[in-house]
Amino acid sequence: MAWLRGVLKIVRTTREMEKALRAAGYRLTRQRKAILNYLATTDAHPSAQQVFQEASKEHPGLSLATVYNTLETLARMGLIKILDFQAMDNRHETNLVPHINLICSSCGKIQDFVEGLTIHVSEVKQKFGFQVENFRLEYYGICSECRDRASNDS
Repeated sequence: MAWLRGVLKIVRTTREMEKALRAAGYRLTRQRKAILNYLATTDAHPSAQQVFQEASKEHPGLSLATVYNTLETLARMGLIKILDFQAMDNRHETNLVPHINLICSSCGKIQDFVEGLTIHVSEVKQKFGFQVENFRLEYYGICSECRDRASNDS
C-alpha cells in the first residue's frame, strides 16, 4: 500500500489525535479527551450516539452536541472517517488503511477486512488514468453472531 503514504496519515492513538488537535489550535477539554479515548480503543465503527453513550461513562457531563462537533472536527482533520449511510446512522472509524467494511444487514455491526482488495488502485490508474484519492468498499451480509442466533432460534 505504498500509494497511501502521501494520501493518508493513519492516526489511531489517543495521544496522536490529541497532538493533532493541539497543533490545529483546539483545546483538549475533558469531554474531547473522553471522546478520543473511546475512539482510539474501539474498532466497532460507532455512531455518534454510541460514542456519546460510551464516552459519557468516562465524562458524565458530556453533551451530544460536543460529540457531533468533535467527530466533525476529527473528520475534517482526516483523523477519522465518517461512513455515511442512508439506511442507518453514520458510523465513525479510526482505521484509515484501505479495507473492506463487512456490514451485517441484520444487526448493523461493521467489521474490517484488511486483506487482499479486489483491485489495487495502481491498476485503476494504469488502466483508466484515474488517480484514486480515496475509496470505500462494503460487503453486506449476515455476521456469524446473527447466523448463530437464527440457527438457535430454529
